Amino acid sequence: MKQRFGLSGYQLKIIAIIFMLLDHIYLEVLLGLPGIPDFSILDMASRFVSPLFFFLMIEGFFYTRSRKKYLTRLLVAGAVMALGNLVIHYLMNVSISFFTILNPNIFLSLACGFGAVWLLDTIIEKKKILLIFPLIFVSALSIFTEASLVALILPYLMYASRKSGKDWILYIGTLLLSILFLLQAFSFDTSMSLWQSISLNPEFLIITVLPFIYLYNGKKGGRSSTFEKYFFYGFYPIHIWILFIIGHLLNH
Repeated sequence: MKQRFGLSGYQLKIIAIIFMLLDHIYLEVLLGLPGIPDFSILDMASRFVSPLFFFLMIEGFFYTRSRKKYLTRLLVAGAVMALGNLVIHYLMNVSISFFTILNPNIFLSLACGFGAVWLLDTIIEKKKILLIFPLIFVSALSIFTEASLVALILPYLMYASRKSGKDWILYIGTLLLSILFLLQAFSFDTSMSLWQSISLNPEFLIITVLPFIYLYNGKKGGRSSTFEKYFFYGFYPIHIWILFIIGHLLNH
């Protein structure tokens, strides 16, 4: 997985952010406006973004100096995102539910994934078998977060692949998960056309993350500045809130 050529973690993160921004502009602003053509291809093309952030999170798990601080940052960011979601929905007079806290909020998905692999790693390395119970709880909790099954399964695949040094675990596991999502897409409504089935249920395209993972050169990249470290933590919620407000005003 590590090689001398390719892209650094920082470069991969910038690519993911660009695709994520385009996707959210479509979903939050353009979708539903009269006269706007079908840009669902943007949603499909960005399916690699969430898995790629999980991959970089697992890399961070092995490289970070303090796993406790890493997890704390994710949890704090998730709490801020949840509070911001509630405030924005209230100000825009949009109905609020429990899922307003959970979606969108990739930080909670990442936190669950990080917590799960940390518990698993502790069980393996320190033989603390009783941690299996909080591991089951955190894993179950991850299903209710934004990334759902991706948050439940991919961190384990990525951890096992990274821990063992066997890349095929991640590649084969991601392929099988993509096939599962594809079969699920065709099972929802058999009356839909092929394009409708795949465009409305594009999760199977998580397989598109594999070329990016292959190109990862094992280096962090960037300048390791404080701004770079916390840029995504700020960009993610702020751009979603801004686009949500713009979209709500245009559609009402």
